[in-house]
Amino acid sequence: MLSSLWKPAPQKTMGGPPTSDEADPPAPLVSAWRARADAGEPVAVVRVRNLQGAIPVGRDAWGRPGKLQPVLLSSEVSFAAPFATAAPESSGRADRLDDGTVHYGTLSKTLLGSLELWGQAASSNKPKTGPAAASENAKAVEEQVRTPRTADVVELLWVRMTGRVVDGSRIALPLDQLPFLDAAKLRSLALTVHLPKASLLGAGVSLTTAASFREEDDVLKEGDDDETGGGNKNPLRSYSRTLRIAGLHVPTLVGVNANERKAKQMLIADVEIDRFDVADDIHSDLEKVIVETMETSSFETLEALASHMAEKILSDFRIGDDPKPMKERGWRVKICLEKPIAVPFAECPAVEVTMGL
Repeated sequence: MLSSLWKPAPQKTMGGPPTSDEADPPAPLVSAWRARADAGEPVAVVRVRNLQGAIPVGRDAWGRPGKLQPVLLSSEVSFAAPFATAAPESSGRADRLDDGTVHYGTLSKTLLGSLELWGQAASSNKPKTGPAAASENAKAVEEQVRTPRTADVVELLWVRMTGRVVDGSRIALPLDQLPFLDAAKLRSLALTVHLPKASLLGAGVSLTTAASFREEDDVLKEGDDDETGGGNKNPLRSYSRTLRIAGLHVPTLVGVNANERKAKQMLIADVEIDRFDVADDIHSDLEKVIVETMETSSFETLEALASHMAEKILSDFRIGDDPKPMKERGWRVKICLEKPIAVPFAECPAVEVTMGL
């Protein structure tokens, strides 16, 4: 399992290679709001927040790969049925964990154990170069070393939890291993990998995958066929991916009052890319565009600035040599701008705008 995810997938979209050649139809990639709506109102939830680890992952704040970074892991498991342990004692149900919930300690160990696998693989794949090696050769060797992308880490965590890749289309666990969670018991699942030191001017970068699960009766059993004659055992109804760059502090010329036109003031920007379909770590490139747009603007209103930033990302931002604008990829961009010193007796006023499909 680890070796299959450790090698980069040739495509730029997220999703790792499966261990089986048989594939079910993938669940649709939707917005985070749509995935939550598909899951419905939660009735029983177990969460763990900000489990701490450290591995060489993705790219650091300067865009450099292969650097050791702190990593925070969070997960939310929502079950299809209320906790049985909440029933009164007269029902005959004991106050103990059953298959309708999950032990948060075991959940934490599973997540951290998966993260440690990346660290072990990274240490075993370090290049061996002698002092006499030419600088060009050393650089080439370093670039060939496989550094897991943030998407790869999310993929491995998802596989360990569910047994399938993030779109649910393929089984990715060896036949002798069982997934940590039973998909038939789930209403939704969310996993977040947060890199708190991956932003130069912000509070960090995070990648979140969330999915809603189909009801057990809607998932075909072994030997069944759907109406098209193909058979679909994918347990997911829909799923979402969201990239977030949080808490960017950027001096910006903005405001309608005369004093605000004389000097820049600090704005705080949160930027979310919903329906994020990219496997590579592009957050440092995206942050440069956001910061440059804010530093060179002179809008009077936060509303205009936020809309301009969203449109700039959708229309002008490019990934490598791909000429396709982000609006054609189906990105949904949310910009939230805070203006801390604008209102003396409030922490800050804020404006939020969402643009895209």
